[in-house]
Amino acid sequence: MNTTERVLITLLNKAIHKEIATLDELDEIHWGKLLYEAKEHHVSPLVYSAIDRRDAVKCIAPELLKDWKKEVFYSGINQQNHIIKVGEVLEKFNENNIAVIVLKGLVVREYFPMPQLRTMSDADVLVHKEDLERVSKMMEELGYTQTKDEDDHGAHIVFHKPGQPIFEVHWTLANKAFFKGDTSWEDNLWEETVEVEVGGVKTLSLGLEDLAVHLCIHMAVHLAHTGFGVRQLLDLVLLVEQKGDEINWSSFIQKAKACGIYKFTLAIFIACNRLFSMELPIELKKINALSKISNKYIELLIEDIFASGVHGTKDQTRVFASEFAFDQSEGAAEGRGSIFKKYMKLLFPPIKDMGERYSYARKFIVLAPAAWIHHLFVGLLNKDYSFKNKMKMATATIRVGNKKNMLLKELDL
Repeated sequence: MNTTERVLITLLNKAIHKEIATLDELDEIHWGKLLYEAKEHHVSPLVYSAIDRRDAVKCIAPELLKDWKKEVFYSGINQQNHIIKVGEVLEKFNENNIAVIVLKGLVVREYFPMPQLRTMSDADVLVHKEDLERVSKMMEELGYTQTKDEDDHGAHIVFHKPGQPIFEVHWTLANKAFFKGDTSWEDNLWEETVEVEVGGVKTLSLGLEDLAVHLCIHMAVHLAHTGFGVRQLLDLVLLVEQKGDEINWSSFIQKAKACGIYKFTLAIFIACNRLFSMELPIELKKINALSKISNKYIELLIEDIFASGVHGTKDQTRVFASEFAFDQSEGAAEGRGSIFKKYMKLLFPPIKDMGERYSYARKFIVLAPAAWIHHLFVGLLNKDYSFKNKMKMATATIRVGNKKNMLLKELDL
């Protein structure tokens, strides 16, 4: 970790434990860099809550502090409105007698010192697969539009309505595309649910044990696909700290093994312990979790978390490299040679797989070199990325991809 990342962790630690940083701890911080990191991980309001306002004016530029304060104020209002609107839709589920389980942020926000500090922009829920048609009809009656079906991250349908929260409706939490394992751990999900309130509306949440498993699954999926940020770690830390005594950790470990994320889960718990001093459950201590994965890979994991940002898209080079490091059909790539082959295939794709603009090469195979040069120029002239970013991607993709590849293989993803 660099200095800014260490300061971010220090302030987040204070925030989630309802502590305030002293003036000495705030001195000599590069606030512009810190705020950038906080925004990339969607934890800016949390960091702000750990700062004594009287001390802040002594060390933070007035305009930066003013804008930050305004951002946190409006973020709080938006989060309160978000939960109210989500509650209104959940009420419709109840009225239509459609069983629904709320997931992730809608539940763990209650473990934060102030729920509105845990930001979110959508709402993830789980329903029975046989209720999907009724759910679609209900959402359409509420003015929502189904924007896409099963997507690359797993089985869910996305519903969108201008000015309203995006709803991601899942019918399974197992994600076969991104990790090994089976769906047996889901067999008793519905029997083990607990009642919660969201926006003043009674609904269901996963049992604490299954909630912990799902948080780890979600991080595993995102690590394999692009990446995830510090906020996801905080969700797990607060769940473990506040509800750990109520979780059957032996059963949790068996479920993590069943869905193929056991080694990844060990790494995540070690990272949470290292960054936030989260006490490891005794069951993990008994299996000597701290020695199961070498320090090298824990450092790689933490590096990836900071470099990814909340949705894994902070650094486009890493996004690009992740596509080389993980193959949905095969899992982690098989070593450095495989990544290099994928990279070369991107630069010089099979002629039969190239677009219509290169049809001349399919007709006359001797023109293949010309088509590949044409393909490279099209890429260089693409306006979606700056020339600087293209060069960075070209030179860094294999290096970053190799590191990501090693991490995914070590964690059995």
